[in-house]
Amino acid sequence: MQKIIIAIALITTVNMTFAQQSLSYRNTKPLQPNDGIKTGWLNKAALNLQIIEALTDSITHGNYTNVHSVLIFKDDKLVYEQYWPGVDEVRMIGNVGTVPHHYDSLHDVRSISKSFTSAALMIALSQGKIKSLQQRLFDFFPEYAKYDTGMKQLITIEHLLNMNAGLFWDEEHAYNDSLKKGTIGDAYDFILRQRMVHRPGEKFVYSSGYTQLLAAIVERASGINIEKFTSKYLFQPLGIKNYQWTVEKNGLISAWAGLRMRSRDLLKFGLLYLKNGKWNGKQIIPKNLVTQSLKPQISTPFGDSLLSIGYSNQFWIYADHINGRLVNYGQAQGNGGQIIVIDRQNNLVLVTTAGNYDRTNLRKSSWDLYYDFVYPAILNKK
Repeated sequence: MQKIIIAIALITTVNMTFAQQSLSYRNTKPLQPNDGIKTGWLNKAALNLQIIEALTDSITHGNYTNVHSVLIFKDDKLVYEQYWPGVDEVRMIGNVGTVPHHYDSLHDVRSISKSFTSAALMIALSQGKIKSLQQRLFDFFPEYAKYDTGMKQLITIEHLLNMNAGLFWDEEHAYNDSLKKGTIGDAYDFILRQRMVHRPGEKFVYSSGYTQLLAAIVERASGINIEKFTSKYLFQPLGIKNYQWTVEKNGLISAWAGLRMRSRDLLKFGLLYLKNGKWNGKQIIPKNLVTQSLKPQISTPFGDSLLSIGYSNQFWIYADHINGRLVNYGQAQGNGGQIIVIDRQNNLVLVTTAGNYDRTNLRKSSWDLYYDFVYPAILNKK
């Protein structure tokens, strides 16, 4: 079990071999270690060079707040990889000051962890350890049979994945005051005892508690916890060796927001979904489950007349108009500006990390980079 001990132990010494020092990418390309990710020249990519250089300059000059990394994978090659120093935090520790982010830096990914937990569950399903996504929640929690009554009897794994199980949940208050702080002994009891406020499948309500239940289902179905399961069946096949899972005060692995990873490894995860669940020719997640995960299964209350935001298997699904064009893409995202954009329409994956945890109403941040630069760079390729 890898545990976070002290902040200084988590900040890897800057590896100058891999640090990207140049602010101009016109005649450079990301370095090519033996990690399975092909790299290419930005000036040969189907992107507008001037727009991408404007992205670099805008972040460097602070116009986009506290961005730590941006990686752009376009048409089967990583063509842009840049890191910036910035103030950061580590879950269970807090502020760790200004960190010199680089190729080998671990970074909190917060709720991107939910998408990794979903991937683990899909793998367990493909292995036959879970019968189906329609299997009942309480099949895995027999010791809580006293709650298996009424509409709760209808809750399935699929409802947990799509955050429409119908349980009362207040993500910003009840969860912050209990599970997020790890101050209650029996987290599963806390989640399962919540009252029903909607019929299962009826309404989206964001709940980190559902993700924690999904991790428990993976453990109970496979016999190993979410850390060991992802290590064996997801991270090892992807060649991901350097990562950490946060352990809460109550002893649970934080499946909903506890991963720390390198930006390049976040890219690998995005590529796994871009490429229909395959990595280096090996099918890690069945294609049909990847396809399902990147199509909206339930609508959310977010969006407007031009933007539709759906949800599916712990991924956000966007249908948006940018510069007058409709674009559809999936996204894994986490508090503070942690983002994996999976744009199959344009054969692109965008990864960003940032340190804007719990900060709202920023003028510009990593959330805006796809809209302001990356997609326009595709549209305006000369």
